[in-house]
Amino acid sequence: MLTHAEMTTHGLPHADDVWHGVGVTDRGRVRTSNQDAFAILNECGVWIVADGMGGRAGGDIASRITVDGVADELFQRLGTSLSDSTEIQSRSDLLHQVVHRSNKAVREEASRHPELLGMGTTLVVLMILPRPQPTALIAHVGDSRTYCLRSGVLTQVTRDHSFVEESLRNGLLTEAEAVDHPMRHVLTRAVGAELEVETEITIHALAPQDILLLCTDGLTKMLPDRIVRDILSQPAALPRQMCQALVNEANARGGEDNTTVVLVRKELTKSHQER
Repeated sequence: MLTHAEMTTHGLPHADDVWHGVGVTDRGRVRTSNQDAFAILNECGVWIVADGMGGRAGGDIASRITVDGVADELFQRLGTSLSDSTEIQSRSDLLHQVVHRSNKAVREEASRHPELLGMGTTLVVLMILPRPQPTALIAHVGDSRTYCLRSGVLTQVTRDHSFVEESLRNGLLTEAEAVDHPMRHVLTRAVGAELEVETEITIHALAPQDILLLCTDGLTKMLPDRIVRDILSQPAALPRQMCQALVNEANARGGEDNTTVVLVRKELTKSHQER
């Protein structure tokens, strides 16, 4: 099972093409269980984060089914082969397919166990196509996010699939109204919520020094972007230290939810990779 596991980058043909990720997950200070899940597949350039929902064990089951299903299928399909940026369309199609199958798996599990009806999960899948121009291909559903830190500037790459975010984009709410809106955490999309899942694919060109952050809303509810930026900008910190610092800061500010963070950056040589 690949959930909550890290797979090393052995067997890669081009060390200069290696993007390496590490992750940390934490229950937080309020919740009694952790319904987040993540997977790290450094061999094939794939990283996954999910945030389950659905009462009792439902959220945990939904996120695990989804992350395990996506990770297992992508690893079987890709192996240790890094995708080329000329393959964007075929890889986008693949991501749509695996998310669709995970949506079906979550719904089938719920249909077999009535107490799980209504369970679902957010999902964000990052796939990096390193050659010839490094490109991030991101599939996401819900409000788990991908950020990119470049030259000291933190950019939110994905858009939340939430009532408030979509109302903002459509001019129905102002930024001030959105901050404390009672429906700010209501999702408009989730894996398992509907018969068909609508997956958004984002293509993002990468620079060699970029740091990519995948996270659940346990982080973004507690930390403003400037704090995230400052933690990721520490020049001497290792990726795992930065992950832990983000989680620690979220907990220090209340830890109202489970928090999961995955950091991905380019490694210049194999000897520099953090295990």
